[in-house]
Amino acid sequence: MLSIFICKDDHRYKKLISDCIQKYLTENDYDIELALSTSKPAKIIQHIKGSSVKGLYFLDIELEDGYNGVEFAKKIRQHDPRAFIAFITAHPRYMSLTFEFRVEALAYIQKESDCIVRKKIKICIDDAYEKHVSRADEGSYTFKTPTGKHVSCMLDDILFFTTDAPASKHQVIIHTRKLQYTFYGALDNISATLPAGQFYRCHKSYLVNVGNITESGKQSLNNGKDRMIMSDGMDCLVSFRKRKMLFNLLKSL
Repeated sequence: MLSIFICKDDHRYKKLISDCIQKYLTENDYDIELALSTSKPAKIIQHIKGSSVKGLYFLDIELEDGYNGVEFAKKIRQHDPRAFIAFITAHPRYMSLTFEFRVEALAYIQKESDCIVRKKIKICIDDAYEKHVSRADEGSYTFKTPTGKHVSCMLDDILFFTTDAPASKHQVIIHTRKLQYTFYGALDNISATLPAGQFYRCHKSYLVNVGNITESGKQSLNNGKDRMIMSDGMDCLVSFRKRKMLFNLLKSL
């Protein structure tokens, strides 16, 4: 997942950016979250410090607490080395600082009309996400939604894959810890691309991440139930023939 951070001390512009991002994310199938919008650089550092976050940062050149936006970008890169940085400023002359401090920026957005700023923000999101997906880490799964968007999510976040009703048998629904996505595919083909032992075909219509089966799910198998309730509240079906094999696999982990 790509996380977006906003750091601006202009309340109106901060809200403009935040509202634009939230609306754009609801309109697209991106695996992106708006993680934090603040005027305090220290809050962003606190959020990303010691984490494996992958972020897109919209920063002002001039910030509160004595921070210079370009220097702040260098501090961000200490914790998020592959960060995407977009500077928003009313003072184009400050953009030369990015060369002086050797901070590679994804974009420079000059404060113009609200309409132009919104358009440039959307372009930044598209650009950052395409780059994010193209350099997806080992341990992630990338697929293409029906709208043509590429989505990348970590394997450990996937709960299970399932096919829908027979009318849409070529569509697969992927359930992650936070979101659900639909894309075209077949469970046989998907299974062949996933790490052996981490995912198990427990039913003709279900491919489950065995590492994310809860204790209650294990108990359901032990009690002979034909379904497990996953952490997102959804049922994952288990066929009679697969039940014992899956339970033995879980015991061996």
